[in-house]
Amino acid sequence: MVLILGGGLAGLSAGRALAGAGRPYRILEREDRVGGLCRTVRRDGFAFDLTGHLLHLRTDRCRRILEPALRDRFLAVERRSYVYSHGVFTEYPFQANTHGLPPRVIRDCLLGFLAVHGRAPRPDEPLSFRSWILRTFGTGIAEHFMIPFNEKIWCADLDALSAEWVAWSIPQPSLEEVVGGAVGLTNRRLGYNAEFFYPRAGGIDHLPNFLAEGLRGIELGARVESVDLDRRRVRLADGTEREYDTLVSTMPLDRFLRIASGLPGEILAVGRRLRSVRVVNLNLGVERAGIFPGHWIYFPEPEFPFYRVGFPANFTPRAVPPGCASMYVEFSLPPGAAYRREDLLESARAGLRRAGILRPDDRIPVVEWAEIDPAYVLHDPFRREHLPQVVRFLAERDVICAGRFGAWGYGSMEDAIREGMEAAERILAPAAAEAGARCAARR
Repeated sequence: MVLILGGGLAGLSAGRALAGAGRPYRILEREDRVGGLCRTVRRDGFAFDLTGHLLHLRTDRCRRILEPALRDRFLAVERRSYVYSHGVFTEYPFQANTHGLPPRVIRDCLLGFLAVHGRAPRPDEPLSFRSWILRTFGTGIAEHFMIPFNEKIWCADLDALSAEWVAWSIPQPSLEEVVGGAVGLTNRRLGYNAEFFYPRAGGIDHLPNFLAEGLRGIELGARVESVDLDRRRVRLADGTEREYDTLVSTMPLDRFLRIASGLPGEILAVGRRLRSVRVVNLNLGVERAGIFPGHWIYFPEPEFPFYRVGFPANFTPRAVPPGCASMYVEFSLPPGAAYRREDLLESARAGLRRAGILRPDDRIPVVEWAEIDPAYVLHDPFRREHLPQVVRFLAERDVICAGRFGAWGYGSMEDAIREGMEAAERILAPAAAEAGARCAARR
């Protein structure tokens, strides 16, 4: 029996692959529905996701798996995203679209980029995140966007973070694109998220619901309290136990290490030093349509306490009631930091009015809150050095870590689906090899 901890995208993907191969499995999901962070709250005609969850596909394999859903249930959308800084909106990505900013800012960005052009760091060069930014973009882009935005989202000194994760996620334009973007030649197609898919009916929970279709081995409300690695048993909050041959864990790795027994001290010590940030998600339903023409906006400046604001009605009109709009507002906080919802709501309203998105007379009849913890894994030298040791130790005990937080990394929804499939393939590979050996022996 394969036990899968967590019914998010990685867990569901692993379950589908195992079910397709006829391998017994059980998905233990603590909530009353599947999806993990890909879930949706519906209230008064509004569909609110846990911040922005948009499907970006880079591989043909995932596209083939999701093709039935993409064809019938999803819209293909070309990204329209912006950066608000220095009192103006510019196209995203900032580094390739500085036209419209104050002339001195454009000058700083161009001269800084020219100074480092042709000297970008190697992909395997062990740099701090701040050094990578400066070496890749120069001082102007770094100071006017990259450093303040990333300090806001990561809640950390960028010199203390590593840069091995940035290659696929941060667009790195050419000299021609940077110069063109400074004189008004807009670069809209840069980055992994230039196109995305979103459910026609509104709500990203349509994606995990599709992956769960036909899966009979899902157990909802199954909160895992402890894992006995020696006895290969999982104990649930209701006192019952589940046995396993192989365990796929998609729960946050730091939490898994806290509830697992039979761990040596050095593995426990690594778990205590894994770092992350959490996100407070404020969703607003507004009684006015068309409040902003784009899909989302980045806010690098410190006077705006949030780092991103998105507009689900521009993903699909069915995310809101007629004549309305909605927003998700994202605040990044370090673990344990106290906050008051009233203060965040007031600061959000003030910032959105300052940026010209909300009007003073706008009515906001729906306010929804959610907290995502962990939301982003911090990539630092300690993680880079010690995480492989933890993953190897668990793998030797037939525990496979998968998914964004199970494997403790930074990835997209597609990555979670892919990692779930790969976890299942690792489990099925020995059986396939054994079957092949039997066939060879018969010949």
